[in-house]
Amino acid sequence: MCAETTIKAVESIAKVSRKGKRINGLFRLLGNPEVLWKQTDINLYTNKGAVTKDTTSNTLDGFSMDRVNHLIRLLYAKEYHFKPVRRTCIPKKNGKWRPLGIPTGDDKLVQEVVRILLEQIYEPVFLRNSHGVRPQKSCHTALMQAKNQWNGVKWIIEFAIKGFFDNIDHQNMLKILEKKIDDKRIITLVHLMLKAGYVQDWKWNPTHSGTPQGGVISPILANVYLHELDMFMENMINTFHKGNQRASNPEYVVLKSRLESTRGMIHLKKQGKKGYKPYFTLDDLYQQTQSLRAQMRTIHAKDQFDTD
Repeated sequence: MCAETTIKAVESIAKVSRKGKRINGLFRLLGNPEVLWKQTDINLYTNKGAVTKDTTSNTLDGFSMDRVNHLIRLLYAKEYHFKPVRRTCIPKKNGKWRPLGIPTGDDKLVQEVVRILLEQIYEPVFLRNSHGVRPQKSCHTALMQAKNQWNGVKWIIEFAIKGFFDNIDHQNMLKILEKKIDDKRIITLVHLMLKAGYVQDWKWNPTHSGTPQGGVISPILANVYLHELDMFMENMINTFHKGNQRASNPEYVVLKSRLESTRGMIHLKKQGKKGYKPYFTLDDLYQQTQSLRAQMRTIHAKDQFDTD
């Protein structure tokens, strides 16, 4: 596939993805060294960890077309094998340690070229409320959105997923990818990345779940996985966004009903009729009315957990 055809094919991915269609023919886009692979080198070149050594001393130092063509041949022949990442631990602010995986240079190149394709597929469909590790998105864009949109917010739910990167289920991850990707070779490639294992203290360990923190492709895989949660929450929010006013507070409704009933009894008493609870005097009913009004002043008439 020539460079011009490859560029057009890559640019068309976003359009197809927005239409909700599954995308095929992705693997053959890896066969042109002049497009995605050169972009891969540009993207990784400025990374401070680009020349960090893994378990095999294979780094990104010495990028060349010969190296790229060799990787392409291995990928097409199904002979490329991902190496286990070198795991090290870095300190966290809370005093604990965060595991960090360092892939080989070749693995970083392959991960990055697949990441570029995944970005073309998923960036057009990610929700605008998602700000983590995305192009043109950051904590600042999240704060600006909160400032501009969160007017009159009554309550907020905050939660954190403990050990998220380490506990992503591989089978669920692949099933989610298959919803948008109709190319088994790309799915298999991602599967092999996830199953590469890691080396810690010179001992190989299998990876039964999770994406390696430090892996080039890990952030976008995490966002693809979390997109399912984003969509679930979006649908749940939409169920609350019905009508143009808040629902009534059930407690307030009960008090209001009792007040109206008491007023009705006062009206019957004044007309000399017995009505309901004839043993109540007018003074009793007036006191009950004052008590109910006092209680109603202490609570909201509308349900504060219902959105507008």
